Amino acid sequence: MIRHRYIASKMMKTDPLMQSRSVSRHVPQTVWYSDTQLVEMLRKWKLVYVKPDTGSGGRGVIRVQEHHDGYVVSWQNHRLHCRMYELPRVVRAAMISGHRYVIQRGVHLAKVRGRPFDLRIVWQKPGAVWELTWMSAKNATKKNATVTNVAQGGVDARLIPTLKQMEPPVDAEKMRRQLVDVSRRIVRVLGRHFPLRIIGLDMAIDKNRHIWYIEANTKPNFHGLRKLDPVQYRRYERALRQLRRNMNKTST
Repeated sequence: MIRHRYIASKMMKTDPLMQSRSVSRHVPQTVWYSDTQLVEMLRKWKLVYVKPDTGSGGRGVIRVQEHHDGYVVSWQNHRLHCRMYELPRVVRAAMISGHRYVIQRGVHLAKVRGRPFDLRIVWQKPGAVWELTWMSAKNATKKNATVTNVAQGGVDARLIPTLKQMEPPVDAEKMRRQLVDVSRRIVRVLGRHFPLRIIGLDMAIDKNRHIWYIEANTKPNFHGLRKLDPVQYRRYERALRQLRRNMNKTST
């Protein structure tokens, strides 16, 4: 059995997905940061996220969005309106020193009670096949939140109740099945490129009900999720125990 490998780079995990025919339509264009690429991506998509290539929890994420006669740059609790010629200076000043950054096409997230949300989906491979062990939502607590990460003030929530309140409305069970299908294809692509046994996907649904991949975590954080859904959590822990047993057998 292959051992699990932690992969920190967002670009390393996103690039094979952008190249895959089976999932590329669900993967927002992502490029390495440069001032030139920032301008080009904004002209093309109007909304982008500038992210550290490594790191988690939404730390260091910068949102840049076209707005009237300029752009709005948002990060942490900051929000600044500026003109195009000022953008590179403002964005670079908001970056975490010492980190390489990527630019990702922005997605206009669907909302619940006027606040954006995205999704947490975890797959594990304790044996020969990938198993779905967790699905939940992450709801922003502010209408103009830059990120939904719990570490930045977001709130974990159950999936189906969230989908039932989604704006615009959807068939919650049908959307859940679509999320399972798309996420399964994504982990299969990643599993063919890297020695992985557990993948936590950040996914999103946009205002047109299209499903998007945001990023993949090869060491997903389950802090606080036991209380949210004990049944799902036991399923996750059961697969994790089996995975560890199989890994120990392989190494002895």
